[in-house]
Amino acid sequence: MEKKSKKDRKKIGQFFTPAVIAEFMASLSGSYEHFEELNILDCGSGTGILATALVDKFKTYGNLKKIHIDLYEVDSDVLPILAKSMEYIEHKLKNSDKTFTYNIIHGNFVTLNVDNWNSEFVGKYDLVISNPPYKKISKSSEESVAMGSIVHGQPNIYFLFMAMALKLLKENGELIFINPRSFTSGLYFKKFRTWFLENTIISRIHLFVSRKNVFGNDQVLQETIILKALKSKSKEDMICISESTDSDLSENIFQIYLPYDSVITKNENKFILLPTTEEDVRVMNLLSQWDFNLVKLGYKLKTGPVVDFRSLEYLKNEPLEETVPLLWLHNFNGGLIRFPIPKEGKPQYILNNSESKKLLLENKDYLLLKRFTSKEEKRRLQAAIYSSKEFNYPKIGFENHLNYIVKESGTMELNELYGLYALFNSDILDKYYRIVNGSTQVNATEVNSMPLPEKELIIKIGDLILKENDLSVDKCNDIVNNIFNI
Repeated sequence: MEKKSKKDRKKIGQFFTPAVIAEFMASLSGSYEHFEELNILDCGSGTGILATALVDKFKTYGNLKKIHIDLYEVDSDVLPILAKSMEYIEHKLKNSDKTFTYNIIHGNFVTLNVDNWNSEFVGKYDLVISNPPYKKISKSSEESVAMGSIVHGQPNIYFLFMAMALKLLKENGELIFINPRSFTSGLYFKKFRTWFLENTIISRIHLFVSRKNVFGNDQVLQETIILKALKSKSKEDMICISESTDSDLSENIFQIYLPYDSVITKNENKFILLPTTEEDVRVMNLLSQWDFNLVKLGYKLKTGPVVDFRSLEYLKNEPLEETVPLLWLHNFNGGLIRFPIPKEGKPQYILNNSESKKLLLENKDYLLLKRFTSKEEKRRLQAAIYSSKEFNYPKIGFENHLNYIVKESGTMELNELYGLYALFNSDILDKYYRIVNGSTQVNATEVNSMPLPEKELIIKIGDLILKENDLSVDKCNDIVNNIFNI
C-alpha cells in the first residue's frame, strides 16, 4: 500500500499486518468444525489480510456452510484493495460447498457502534480479529466521550476498539487482536483493564522480543503483543504466554503455561504480568510472597516537579545567593548523586523564591530513580541515593525526568534508605518491573504497587550494604539474593 505515505498512515494510526503474522493470528482461532454458520468481525480491516487468513483456515471445515464477515475501514484509499481481497475469497469459494458473504463498512468503527455500547446489546459475532489503529486521542474526542466509562487520562484508540469489539461478541465469542502492550499496566488504562478482565478470559498472549520488523518497515515504538481471549465471566485455570524474536514466528518461540491468578495481580490495579523466561517466573513466584509495597510501608514514589521548559525563568547555570541545586538524570553517578556536573542545556541551579517554591522540595534524604532509560540500557530501574547532609541548602530541585521515593511521615533512617536502594538496584526488582511494564519509562503507578518485603528485612539489607560500603549492582544482588535464598 504505497499510495499513502508512512507519515500519513501514522497520523491515523495505520500499520498493516504482515502475512506471516496474519497467518499466525488465524492459527490461534478456536475449533469451529461443528459450526454450520460463522459470523466474523474485522474492525480495522486495512487490505483484508486477517480476514483472508481466517477464511483460508476455515475453508477445509466440512460442517461449516456459511461464512459472513463484516469489515470496517475508515481509510478510503484502502477500500478498493479491501474489496478486491474479498472478491478473491468469494472467487476461491465459488465452487465449494460454502457460502461466503461480506459487508464492507466505510466509517469509524467506534462511533458507528455507540448505540450498541450504551445498550444491553448481547453481541452477534462468533469471532473478531483485528489489527486496530494505534494513536493517542484526546479525552474530548467523539470516541472517548462515547466510551467514557472506561477512559481515564489521555486514551489510545486501540483499546476502545478492543472494548467495542468485545461488546459486539456473542457470549463465549473469541477475540484475537494485535496491539500495543501498554494496556497491561499503567494508570491511564486502569478503567479499561478492570472492565476487560471482568468480561473476558485471556487464554494466550504472544510477545515480540524486538519492536523492529513486526510491521515490516513501519516504525512502531510500542512493544506489540498478540492477544487471544474469550468473552466470558467464568474462571480459567491457566494462561499461555509465548514470545518470538520478531515477525518470523516459525522459530525461537518461548512458551509457558502459568496459573491464571499468578498473571493478574491481586491488587486494585489488575496489572497483567508478562514473563518471558523461566527466570522471570521464579521472580514472580518470589515476589508473590511479599505482602507490602512502598505505600503500605509508608513511602511513596513521586515525579520530580521541575519541568524545564515551563520553568526557564527560574533556571540558572551558575550559583547565586538565592539558588539551590537542580538535579537531572546526568547527576547519577555510581549509586550516588554528583553535583554539580555542568552539561549544556541542563542548568544545575534553580531560584528559591516565592514564585518557584512550589517546584522545590525539602532538603532531606531521598531515593532517586531515573524516570526514563534508553532501549539500549541493560536496566530499567536505576537508583541513586540523595543524602541531604551532602547538600547544605534549605531546598532541593528535582527535574521531571527523575522520580524520587520519600518517606511520607517523619525522616527516612539511613538503613531504610540504603535498604531500598539495594532492592531497587537489584536484578530481581528490575526483572519484575520489566514483567509489569514493557516501556522504557518508569511510572509511579507500577513502582508504588510493586511487591516489597517487610520493613525489618529492608532495614537488614540496608545495614549489610552500609557495612560493605559498596553500592555496585553486583553487591546489591549478592546481599538481596542471599537474604531471599535466590
